[in-house]
Amino acid sequence: PRSNLTQQLRKKYKSNERRGFCDAPKVEDHTSYPGPLTVDLQKLFPKIAALAGLRKDKRVPKGWISFSKHGDQCGLVICKGNAREPSKSKAPKGLAFEGENQHESVEEPLFRVSSGIDISGLHDLFCVVEGLLRTL
Repeated sequence: PRSNLTQQLRKKYKSNERRGFCDAPKVEDHTSYPGPLTVDLQKLFPKIAALAGLRKDKRVPKGWISFSKHGDQCGLVICKGNAREPSKSKAPKGLAFEGENQHESVEEPLFRVSSGIDISGLHDLFCVVEGLLRTL
């Protein structure tokens, strides 16, 4: 915030200022801004909360959601139980390829949907998953 800007900091960063795209607005202290609206996602999506293990539900086991989108084609898998152990990879450590197929379920998934869904955001995804879990 601007209130923390000292003369020493002004001197240090003033020489690097450039007009154009890299300019940023000065922000006053954030304490005067209203806080964000608090939404309890566990109440909005109780079945997803049960899937994540945050709530108990007799019909929904613990598990996870796997979503993919390639072009206009969406794929959704709602899994339960344990994930497969990632196979030994020759890829360098720390890369995404090291855990290839790590989100595949050992057991048969609860739901596997590959057509007929149009998901354009996180809210759409949560609504579809919540609706599917309510059918259990």
